[in-house]
Amino acid sequence: MKLAVVNVTESGVMVVAIEGRVDSSNAQQFERVLDAVADAGKRGMVLDLENLTYISSAALRVLLGLTKDQARKGGTLTVCSVPDSLRKVFEVSGFDQIIPVHDSQAEALAACSR
Repeated sequence: MKLAVVNVTESGVMVVAIEGRVDSSNAQQFERVLDAVADAGKRGMVLDLENLTYISSAALRVLLGLTKDQARKGGTLTVCSVPDSLRKVFEVSGFDQIIPVHDSQAEALAACSR
């Protein structure tokens, strides 16, 4: 798993690209890194999942916790560029009803600025 902050907008929304697999073996590291990035953000976070190949239930729990933390701070968490195989995971688990899923970074950033 690789994470990289690829953009910080003028309004303070962080765009983070995630690559590889996020599963039970690295979910705690995933959580620590995302928490640190979230602490630096002001208005929310967009996770670009274009290069994510697998996400486990442990990683989904991390995203749920991050969504709640962002909401408490008045920010939002959205995901974008979700591969079809992972989009099905979001839909079947109901996470697409909790975390907004957008087709592109531009759409996700526009949603964060509303």
